[in-house]
Amino acid sequence: MLIVIAIIAILIGLLLPALAKARDSGRQAVCLANVRQIMLGFHTYANDYKVLPGTYWQGPLDLDWVGRNNALYLANPTVYPHPFHTSVMREYLQTADKITECPSAKREANRFFDYTMLIRMAGARIDLNWQMNFPERPEVAASARKNFPGIVIIAEEHDEFFNRTFDDGSFAGNDQWSTRHGSRKSGSAAGSRLGGSHNGYLDGSVGLFKAPSGGNDRLAEPQDLNTSQVRIVKAANIAYPVNTSSAQEFGWVNRSRN
Repeated sequence: MLIVIAIIAILIGLLLPALAKARDSGRQAVCLANVRQIMLGFHTYANDYKVLPGTYWQGPLDLDWVGRNNALYLANPTVYPHPFHTSVMREYLQTADKITECPSAKREANRFFDYTMLIRMAGARIDLNWQMNFPERPEVAASARKNFPGIVIIAEEHDEFFNRTFDDGSFAGNDQWSTRHGSRKSGSAAGSRLGGSHNGYLDGSVGLFKAPSGGNDRLAEPQDLNTSQVRIVKAANIAYPVNTSSAQEFGWVNRSRN
């Protein structure tokens, strides 16, 4: 009997890690599908209005893609279970506010959304052919830079930096990418140097992105990539930061050099 119990215990010990990995893979697939659906909604919106909607600082236009700074929500936020119900994107996304929740994080850090929109891409046309890049080693001032697969529109934001503090639905300032996917644990606070997040790109594609990061997921370290280090390249040697914006800059990115 003791031998049988020991064998069962060994089998359980072998199976549990595999089951946990399979469960995390399933959550990652759902998260990726969420970002894909958001990008599909953005493209459908752009087919109607020629450009993407706005972000938090485009609030005066009532085009905040998640509704957080739209007049209808601000006038009476208690009426709405989620600001997305006042978003211009709601009619284009079938699952309403649930689409903004990563199943691994379940909005533990931010009660509204785990995905955010790169702030200076507000009002972008979907046919832009610029490139966007980032430093391979953020801690090195003269680091070589690497292109993203496309122009980033949606980023899965790190809970600590700074989705927990700013519930604005925008990827801006010194925000960082999440490192939760591929980690040994799950949830908003999970993360590791080899973990990743999901990006949605202007061309509609989506994918896992492993941002450069330091060894401690709970500390802001020089090795961590943040939004202030990202550049959009409109021509040779002409690159612009994308981490700040204002209501007057709606559609800024469509101009060739500015």
